[in-house]
This record gives sequence, C-alpha cells and structure tokens, in this order.
Amino acid sequence: MEKILCSSQKHKENVAISFCYECKIYMCNKCDNYHLEIFQNHHQIKIDKNNYNLDIFTGLCNEKNHIDELNYFCKTHNNLCCVKCIAKIKGKENGQHSDCDICFIEDIENEKKNELNRNIKLLEELSNTFEKSLDELKLLFEKIDKNKELLKTNIQKIFTKIRTSLNEREDQLLLEVDKKFNELFVNENLKNKKLPKEINESLEKGKLIQNQWNKNKLNLSINICLNIENNIRYINKINEILKKSSSINADIKFSPEENGVNALLETIEKFGDILTMNKKQLINQNDISLLKNWIKSDNHNIKDIIFELCYDAKTNGDDINTFHKLCDNIGPSIIVVKTESNYIFGGYTKENWFLNNSIYEDDPTAFLFSLNNQKRINVKNSKRAIVKDKDYGPIFGHGGAYEVCIYSPLLSKRIQIIDGKDYGEKRQILCGNESTKPIELEVYKVKLI
Repeated sequence: MEKILCSSQKHKENVAISFCYECKIYMCNKCDNYHLEIFQNHHQIKIDKNNYNLDIFTGLCNEKNHIDELNYFCKTHNNLCCVKCIAKIKGKENGQHSDCDICFIEDIENEKKNELNRNIKLLEELSNTFEKSLDELKLLFEKIDKNKELLKTNIQKIFTKIRTSLNEREDQLLLEVDKKFNELFVNENLKNKKLPKEINESLEKGKLIQNQWNKNKLNLSINICLNIENNIRYINKINEILKKSSSINADIKFSPEENGVNALLETIEKFGDILTMNKKQLINQNDISLLKNWIKSDNHNIKDIIFELCYDAKTNGDDINTFHKLCDNIGPSIIVVKTESNYIFGGYTKENWFLNNSIYEDDPTAFLFSLNNQKRINVKNSKRAIVKDKDYGPIFGHGGAYEVCIYSPLLSKRIQIIDGKDYGEKRQILCGNESTKPIELEVYKVKLI
C-alpha cells in the first residue's frame, strides 16, 4: 500500500503520522507537534503500523473528485454521502444517489443509535454462542478428516496388490477424493477462523461509541455503526455456513472392495471410481435457467440470480415447524414439488413465509410453474398471492389469486389444486390431478443480485 504523505506543501515529501478530523489534513511529525499545541481540542487520529492498512475515516466523501463532508445519508443504499452524491443533475461524477431516498444524517441519528443498541445485544449473544458453534465445527472437521483418511487407506490397500499397473490411476483417484471432499464439505479456511475475536472487537467499538456519542462527530459515529452492521452481516453469513455444515450427510466410498480386485485386473484401465451417495436435487441447470428467466421478466434490473437449497423435506424432516424454522425469513424463494405421478412443479414469491399481521401477502411478481410442461401461471389477484399460516406449509393463491392454487404441499399432506376458471386445464398443467401425493419437496432461497 502507498504511504500517506503530509498535506502541507512544505512537508509534502514527509510520511504522515496522523490525521486531523476537524481540519481534514494529514500531518507529518513536525506538523503534528505544532497542530497539537495550537488546536488542543481537535480530534487527531494517529497512523501507525496497527492501523496503517485500514481505511481512516476522514468525514469526507471517498468518491472521485468529491471533497465534501458526508452530511447526508442514502436510505436506499445504507450509505453516507455528500452534496455532490445527491446532486439532482447527473454528470461529471455527480448525482450517484440522485434517485435515492436521502435524508440529513441528523434525521437518522436516533434510528442508528437504536440499531446500535440492538446490534450490541446481538453481538453479545453471538459472542456467547459462537465458541460453541466453532467447537462443533471442529468435531465435524475431525470426523470428516477421519473418514477422508479411512477412505484413502482402503484405496491404498487395494492398490498395493496391483501397484505396477495402477500407479497412475491411484494418484488420479486420490486427487479426486480430495476434490470430492472439498466440494461436499465446508471450506477448509474456516478451521482456523477466530471470529469470536472479531465479534468482541465490534462489541467493544460499539459500546465505546455508544458511551461517547458526539453530535460534533456524528458521521464518525454513524460510520462505526455501519461497520458494525457489516460485521454482523459477515458473521451471520459464516453462521449460515456453520449451520449448513452440521447437517452434512454424504456417504462416499470406493468401489469395488478388496475381494473383488482379482476379477477387475482384466479391466485395469477403467478400474475404480469415487462414488458420492448424495440425493439428486429436483431442479437441474436447464430448470434453473428457465426459472431465472421467469423471475427476471418481472425484475428487469437484476444482473444475476443464485439459488440456494435451504429446506429438503426428505433430509430435514417432513414437519411444519421445521419448514417454518428454515424458511420463514429467507426472503424470495422457490418451492419445488415432485408428485407420485412424477410431476415437478411449484411456485415463486419474493415475500417471506412467516406469519405477521396478515395471513395474505401481496406479491405481483409471484407465479406458479410446471417444469414438466415448461409453463408459467401468472398471479391473478396479487393481494392474495400467497397464504401464510404457522399450521400449514407453503400455500400459493387463495380466493382468486390464481386460477389454480397449490395448497400446503408437505409430504405428509396431499396437494390440493383448487379454485376457479379453467380449473381442469391448469390442474392438468401442474400435476394432472385434483389431489395428488407429493413425494419430494424442496425450498430454495433466491438471491437477487
């Protein structure tokens, strides 16, 4: 990283050792001494080896050619911004937030302080539970490593009998074992993560700024609040990986076994394979592409869409409470159902499944679909696009929201296709029957980028 130089023209070749928040200047050792004597009440940030590679908050906008104070807040992007950022006339690097919801930083002071209080409590909870999660992850890694080494040992025992002709194939399979484990299990980099330290650091900074909240340095305080918010999002993302890791259930083995080696010597060139005993997902790449196009047709500003499996009734359990626990707050989602008659269909909604003040949710972008027939059924009455009930699984449409409605498709229930006009035709498109038994159900979190 380039060294920061003194802002003084006389000392512009000298390396800066501090920054004055009020004056917005970097100072070398000489300037720092004079400045400290003259302006004793100014806030000077020391630049040392511990924070040199960190961004120093100056209170000024970081946009190119913007040297204005960060006196505004963009609610749309959750960012501090300056007067040039919110300029109504775009051009010459101005107006980045001209179409956004903008307010003065004073207007969100109480909101951010309240968020800080909530985030401090959240950090305290995370600091209490994260160590346990990491211990559980450590045990999982030990189990994975043990299974991995056992698999390698079994492979090597077999190959010692046919070493001369199988050396090259053995090396190839050993590499494939590593590849399979890396693909199936959590990232190896998490083994040595020390996230509780990051939690505690954020907690300490939060409490410090909470106790020393200063309106004269309001954008500094809010910037620290934003950093804490970013840290919490990052920690929650790691927590999602930890939770996902705890449910890994993959059976990997080498085939054939030792006593079958002699029979395979004649086909030595094709000998051996690494088998992954995983359940195949209901949607393939072609299905995903089709679903993405349907979603993008109602969301033209989306650059990309990522599908993340968050609930599988066969793996996670066919239970209403489990469905709501794993799916209530994931945001946009795709429900995919496979019936006993091999129909695969479902629905998309951008709304959450948790029950709030109303059981009906307004979603004009929601739709039903058939993957067998590659058909989309659009919403008819957006105000009743989905129905949310803690005692039922996902329900699409009710009271005329669709010409057809999917009712409560968990494996323990029969799917009821009900409602309205062209009933027989739409029922046939989706699953072919009025009431049919689902044999698989998956819920995918849809990330709109």
